[in-house]
Amino acid sequence: MTDAVQSFETSQHTLLLSTRLAYSVGHVLNDLCASMWFTYMLVYLHYVLEFDNNFAGVLLLIGQAADALATPFVGFESDRIDNFWLCRYGRKKTWHLLGTICVLISFPFLFNQCLGCSSSHQTAQVIYYAAFIIVFQFGWASVQISHLSLIPDLTPVSSERVELNSLRYAFTVASNVCVYGITWFELGVGGTDKDQHLTRSDASVFR
Repeated sequence: MTDAVQSFETSQHTLLLSTRLAYSVGHVLNDLCASMWFTYMLVYLHYVLEFDNNFAGVLLLIGQAADALATPFVGFESDRIDNFWLCRYGRKKTWHLLGTICVLISFPFLFNQCLGCSSSHQTAQVIYYAAFIIVFQFGWASVQISHLSLIPDLTPVSSERVELNSLRYAFTVASNVCVYGITWFELGVGGTDKDQHLTRSDASVFR
């Protein structure tokens, strides 16, 4: 009897291929940015911007603290039900859109030299980058939480939920490989010169 019910549910709730593909790429921007953030941000701050170790570490700490605060806030707010006009687009999709915009407008500034303050003291530059980091981490958390919480809304079938998670993870892996491959190509990693290292002249590569 249980197998018959599950079979009936599956036949009634089969997601379209376009829906599955659309969902699977809904977190790609976050994945690309996360790969850059966790792998190359500290390298960029230390070698390219020539930040002191303490300042570079503080910026990463600010980012993780902002993410820790934003994640439960977004999770709570995305489950609320109200009549706000923008939420007619869908509460979770609205948070996804808001997060995407925040990531798009903030992340490019993290891998750019401080606009108008590149010659200022590092303390001033830390404040500059911290502002964009907070916006980026808020946007990143908004996309991540809202994207994951869409799965139960898309389908009640457990096998389809597993498939959506698998597709999402597959694109996460592809995004990481893409970032590492492009960075390897642009920076020429693997050279034989042991004295070769990143400098301010490599800022354009990261940008």
